Amino acid sequence: MTALVEINDLRVGRQGSATPELDRFSLTLSAGETVLLLGETGCGKDAVLRLLAGSLEQDQEISGTIRFGENDPVQAATRPTNPLRVAYVPSAALHPLSPTAPVAQQLTRVIGHKLRCPQGAAREELRTALERLAGAPPIGMLDRFPGQLDNATLCWALLAAATAVTPEIVLCDHSFADISPLVARTLIGALLAEQQRLGFAVLYGGRIPQAVARLGARTIVLQRGCMIEEGEAARMMSGQTHSYTRSLFHALPQPDAGRLNRTSTRSEALLQVQGLMLQAEKKARNAISFELRRGASLALVGEDGSGRRGMARAIMGLDRRPGRILFDAVDLNLLSEAMTSRLRRRIAFVTSDDAALDPRMTLWDVIDEPLRVHLKLSRELTTGYREAALKRVGLASHDGRRLTVAALSAFDRRRLQIARAVVAAPLLVVVDEPLRGLDAVARATIRDLLAEFRLEQQAAFLVVTADFAVARALADDAMIFHEGRMIERGPVRELLRAPRESATRALIEAADFGPLSRAAEAV
Repeated sequence: MTALVEINDLRVGRQGSATPELDRFSLTLSAGETVLLLGETGCGKDAVLRLLAGSLEQDQEISGTIRFGENDPVQAATRPTNPLRVAYVPSAALHPLSPTAPVAQQLTRVIGHKLRCPQGAAREELRTALERLAGAPPIGMLDRFPGQLDNATLCWALLAAATAVTPEIVLCDHSFADISPLVARTLIGALLAEQQRLGFAVLYGGRIPQAVARLGARTIVLQRGCMIEEGEAARMMSGQTHSYTRSLFHALPQPDAGRLNRTSTRSEALLQVQGLMLQAEKKARNAISFELRRGASLALVGEDGSGRRGMARAIMGLDRRPGRILFDAVDLNLLSEAMTSRLRRRIAFVTSDDAALDPRMTLWDVIDEPLRVHLKLSRELTTGYREAALKRVGLASHDGRRLTVAALSAFDRRRLQIARAVVAAPLLVVVDEPLRGLDAVARATIRDLLAEFRLEQQAAFLVVTADFAVARALADDAMIFHEGRMIERGPVRELLRAPRESATRALIEAADFGPLSRAAEAV
């Protein structure tokens, strides 16, 4: 294979900083090859992607050598221009597109610039690229604004725009990490099919080890700017690797190791759903009835639009649906809006959506609000409960009086949501994709915090997810949703062992449980 890029002893840092962002990094990337850069946030993989994209900041210091194609090696400090055709596929969850213009308009502008062609020709290239990607939406759908489309549709659009410019290198920046495993699997299949057709190289920066199994690529593991090890996907998943690599794979959602209280099946029912209809048409066979007991955990599993969030919204009293929902022996459909709001205070909500917390509020404000407004606690009691909640999630060392939500990382915002939920002592906790958008170690921490929360406070959990690995890690039982209705239910272990429905099997096959997790399941 022809080497497109050769990087040797690359160092990227900032003047005056003793710790470089990247140190002594080397990489050879050949035509048609896929390489995965794996590591936590801040490991250095972003610097490699920015270097090849030509977007390193001017105040960054660079050393080492780099060679593009058949050119002679040059000093990286000269910031050589990459002569290769490079396409960049960012994560749709990072909102890379402007909210004020239609998606197709923005992408055709990029394609037109890359190919030096008129906008009409660029739109035709985008349309053709979408048609080649099995499962992609029609171009007409992209005439909407980014806020009107889900992340999966945006991922298809970004991938189509990348392949439309016939690139030599495709740089993927966590491109498929924050969408459902089933959609991610389809997208990666489409990317690899286009790679085989066009022969471009793929450099994928990933923060969770599921990408190793999905891509089957040569993997370079990075930690704090240094290369830890390099090898093929099969070896990385074998467990015969560096201890840090094993820790990343161990951070995959694991089945509970017997720590959670299994006596919840004998406790009283906290939530009773009777004949609930998710769709407008009333068909008896589509009515949903079930009970959730105190301390138990139920996963609502399905793709976007499957009905799982409609069920969760009905349970939280946000939507009225035909049927009965009894929460703590009270029928929500018979309550006034004011009474429903009062009862809803006993339900906590943890989500991957950063907008769930007001960015202007301080850490103390976030925790104090439910204590003062809902529970009417005194200032002295509020202080004690707040300090205990922040300590419990590992945020006690932060300056909570001054630090605002806007200054927090995604990991810290997720921990703050859990602290806010813990402090209010809810009866029911609804967690909506709680691990999405985090790196491997952060996912493991959030998983453990939620498991400890459920164990210690005996709160019931409702887990909304498209990832069966998350369902297995956090729930005892699951309900599977597809095309607006519930199609299958049962204990998570039984569904994994013998799913009846094809849609359930597809969700299970798309989830990656990891080698260490599969070993734990066997035990």
